[in-house]
Amino acid sequence: MKNLIFAAIFTIAATSLSAQADSTTIDTSRSVQTNTVDSASMSKIYVIRSTGHVGSAINLRVLVDDMMFCKVHNNRYAEFFVQPGTHLFNATSWDKPGSREKFALKVPVEAGKTYYMTMKIKQRFASTEITLEEITYNTAAPLIAKYKHDECD
Repeated sequence: MKNLIFAAIFTIAATSLSAQADSTTIDTSRSVQTNTVDSASMSKIYVIRSTGHVGSAINLRVLVDDMMFCKVHNNRYAEFFVQPGTHLFNATSWDKPGSREKFALKVPVEAGKTYYMTMKIKQRFASTEITLEEITYNTAAPLIAKYKHDECD
């Protein structure tokens, strides 16, 4: 019986690790540069995650137009640049595809401006909903000062 339980746990762990390895592939053709960016022609995005104890052990990902941009740990924030225009921002965990378009945050971003978003996790009866909400600088500034920075890959 112990061998059967051990085999089941090992199989689940191996499957989840291989799924995680597959999901961390990043599209290099995305419209972002993290090292040297002409900030006058790009839009700066801050995503802050302070989700509390719910889902705190899971790294959440930020998707922009269905392309993964960053992983954000709990009580941390990430910053990245996007091209000006209207974009769909989503948050998801590694084991789920991006949220449906109706849950996406549609934001028209302008060159040279900075936008702030926060991740929210809502418990549902049989699932968890992960969303992004746009916030103001006055709300974001104390959180950015308080939390550590996560580097985008």
